[in-house]
Amino acid sequence: MRLTQVLQPQLCLTLNKIAQYLGIPESTICRVEHWPHQLFVHRSDRGGQFVSYRAFAEWIEACAKSIQACANLHVLDWLGQIIKHECQRFRYPEPIINYWRQLWLQRQRELRTPPSTPMQREGS
Repeated sequence: MRLTQVLQPQLCLTLNKIAQYLGIPESTICRVEHWPHQLFVHRSDRGGQFVSYRAFAEWIEACAKSIQACANLHVLDWLGQIIKHECQRFRYPEPIINYWRQLWLQRQRELRTPPSTPMQREGS
């Protein structure tokens, strides 16, 4: 499974964001098609154009939210492998990789630490 398959349902890219990225007026965009690994933007001024989901800050945050939403260590490890493969395949700035790594480690700590019960807190 690829990261695009995990994150695409969470991505909310507005026409305004797409237009800003492309440096064009929003009115130039006729429609946007969500393809498995990229957007296909139909433009009135020059036809179609492919744009990677990875070009948007929303991609980085969707990945971060996916890490934070992992319900157990098995899912977290699975997502970690997908992200690792993604980072080997595509170039990400080191600060983004470190951001994801820190979130992953934090979530791992949270999942490894059992929640305290009311009885444990009262007796402490």
